[in-house]
Amino acid sequence: MISGFRNRSHLVRDAQGSGLVEAFVIIGICTILFTRAYLHLTGYPQVGGSSLHIAHVLWGGLGMVVALVTVFSFLGMKPRVLGVVIGGIGFGLFLDEIGKFVTKTNDYFYRPSVAIMYVVIVVLLLVNRSLHDVRPPTPTEDVANAAAIALGGLDRGLDRARRVQALAQLRRAAAAGADEATLTSVRDLLDHCPDRTGRTVPTARELARRATPAFAKGPGMLWTAAVLLTLFSTLGLLSAVITLDDDLRGDEGTDITTVGQLTGSAIAFVLCWSAVLRLRNGKLWPLQFLRAAALVTVLLTEVFDFVAQEFGALLNVAVGLGALVVFSSRIAVTERARALTLDNSAATKLGPLPPREPSSLTVDR
Repeated sequence: MISGFRNRSHLVRDAQGSGLVEAFVIIGICTILFTRAYLHLTGYPQVGGSSLHIAHVLWGGLGMVVALVTVFSFLGMKPRVLGVVIGGIGFGLFLDEIGKFVTKTNDYFYRPSVAIMYVVIVVLLLVNRSLHDVRPPTPTEDVANAAAIALGGLDRGLDRARRVQALAQLRRAAAAGADEATLTSVRDLLDHCPDRTGRTVPTARELARRATPAFAKGPGMLWTAAVLLTLFSTLGLLSAVITLDDDLRGDEGTDITTVGQLTGSAIAFVLCWSAVLRLRNGKLWPLQFLRAAALVTVLLTEVFDFVAQEFGALLNVAVGLGALVVFSSRIAVTERARALTLDNSAATKLGPLPPREPSSLTVDR
């Protein structure tokens, strides 16, 4: 129990959950692309003979069931990773056939189906981020996550990074008024975890940091991404205006897809040009404007691009996501530098853990 603190929610967030959800989604996306490529190359074969058709949505559902049973049945990170992989593949197979279930004719090739997949994935990622990033971890969550790390390390040991992470969580909880006896018990568990040597499994945050290329953090790449996204939004706006003009001149009327592309490109156009013209002033807001433009491109414009171009819009998404990585990395570097300048002692504000007391807890190694 946390002294002086009552959790308002019975749901305790897992510090590793955000990375696992993102890995689940990425595996699902790769499964969709692989499935579409495989079916195209093999002529869209049917499994089940002349009278039956075993759609791969069924295999997708089976994969997600296997993933859930695995997570329900076993403790530890390895079963969770296995569940993420199997569940991600199942999710991709399930989502790939969305066109069959939103049309009366069971049309697998329904053009807006790719846009529907994209919207589902984006919404899932946004919900995941909102769950983990909107508010910092509570003392209860810090203690629970540290205890989970300790329990996982009792049988296979803990590497230095995981041990440091758990101790940092306990320090935050101590600074927020967590119960000293609870903290001591969790720390005793950590002390009974043997050190783990050799290759270790990196955390999701470490993987993201390693996956970000070094050149993406430099000023040269910042300008390249800014100019590229500005040109991209400008060309997109011109193309949407020309298409809209052709629609108005014709007999078919205005297409909602064109209006969506025009709206997204116009917003990104204004944000990009406003930021690029002030990018050298050293302030943070131009970077934030550029990141907002990249988000608008990825979350709004590309939805309508997928309706119009289907998988041909993947190149456009790559431009938006690449720019988003560069701008986010640059903002993180700038914010860290400013924080260090304002207060070099920020890392010691949490204070030490409470003094250890004798504990009757014994754990056999």
